[in-house]
Amino acid sequence: MLKFMRKHAKSYMIKVIFAAIIVVFVGYFGYGSLSKMEKPALQIGPYKVSFPDYHEAYNKQMDMYKMIYRDRFDEKMLKELKLEEKVKDDLVNRHLLLMKADQLGLLVSDREFADVLNSLPAFQMEGKFNKERYLAALRSNNLSPERFEESQKQTMLIQKVANVIQDTGTFLNDSDVWASYVKEKGKINLAYAEFDPSTFKSKVNVGEKEALDLYEKEKGSFKAENAYRLKELVVDEKGPLKDDAVYMDLLKAKDMEAYGKEKGLAVVDLGSVKENELVKKYGGLKIEDLKSMKKGDISLPVRASGKSYIFQLIDKEEGRPFDKTLAMAKIKERLTDEKAKAYARAAAEEAIKSKSFAVKKETGFVPRNVRGIAGIGEIPKESSGIFSLSKTDPVYDKPLELSGKYYVFSYKDEKSPDKAEWEKDKEGYTRYFQAKNRQEHLTSFLAEMRKTVKIKDYRKES
Repeated sequence: MLKFMRKHAKSYMIKVIFAAIIVVFVGYFGYGSLSKMEKPALQIGPYKVSFPDYHEAYNKQMDMYKMIYRDRFDEKMLKELKLEEKVKDDLVNRHLLLMKADQLGLLVSDREFADVLNSLPAFQMEGKFNKERYLAALRSNNLSPERFEESQKQTMLIQKVANVIQDTGTFLNDSDVWASYVKEKGKINLAYAEFDPSTFKSKVNVGEKEALDLYEKEKGSFKAENAYRLKELVVDEKGPLKDDAVYMDLLKAKDMEAYGKEKGLAVVDLGSVKENELVKKYGGLKIEDLKSMKKGDISLPVRASGKSYIFQLIDKEEGRPFDKTLAMAKIKERLTDEKAKAYARAAAEEAIKSKSFAVKKETGFVPRNVRGIAGIGEIPKESSGIFSLSKTDPVYDKPLELSGKYYVFSYKDEKSPDKAEWEKDKEGYTRYFQAKNRQEHLTSFLAEMRKTVKIKDYRKES
């Protein structure tokens, strides 16, 4: 085990998994024990993840990003990170790997664990493992040796099975490495044609009956936004109480004001506020969550600027219906936009099919691993294949929708990496490519496993 760890000390997978052990002094020791609770937050095959364990994992991820980004970590970054789904994916992947370890009969022996434990500087004194220092470190993090050992053995087992999966699916040769190097270091010049829906509006005809039929079908949705009367309880992250524990308590207590008074937490009646104003003020609050709440319901914590906000719905006022004339105008406008968009997409698809389109612009030479194109915008990850076009595969097989327009891309020219630079980078890049390929194989394996394993998310049902 130690031999493998030393050999792959720079691999991304090892760094991520081993972080759980290396930073034990700030409490990163895994995602907690597996729970047998009847109502879990997640269930992955036979494994259940309790709400406390889910929130513990969330808080640890949050703390990790705060530690990495420091002052740059703000509400906007938190929203971009999509932390809830990231934590869910991490938990699902961990338990999928545990399932695979069970299938393969893999275990972590006491000897393997002892070897790792004895090698950690955090638990050493004068270069040797010191039991008193070890126990003191665990006590300072409110951990028992039993819990720590269980958690670390689980993390090591995940590492072991991940290594087995990576080793059995990675076969490389020099041409694979060079092709990847060209993708990352080479440049491509793309020609493109633009299909703007606004130029197709003159072809669109929206009949009165068509608009009226849609109005009759959807008239219940043509109304002003809802308003909500909420009570707000604030938990300061620097205080003694954790928001996930407060949330669990409130699910039982129901009476937010009484609970707040007992715990010394501020509770404010926000009065009647429109849903968009709430979402704008509290970045982590979602309209879908508001709409699904019933009177008396408690929301999940919404974290922002060092504080957590928990809401209780007191009352809800449904938005009033729009005037029919206004609703009909909105329907006609929507139908016109939708049909113009369909015309633009059809024209773009026909251009690809016939391989005949008027090319008016070129991107100029851009790196094949670039994320965006000047004047066009960021290219979605799933469409990054446009940068892999070549003389033998010159036209991207589907139009890209970017900022409301459709684009058809084709190969124009390319520049290969400099051979002298390749010779200088070859050894280091080969190591990088091997590690990257191993991680991609593991990711692909987990994606396939997800298709066969029953995964249930109970978080929204609580």
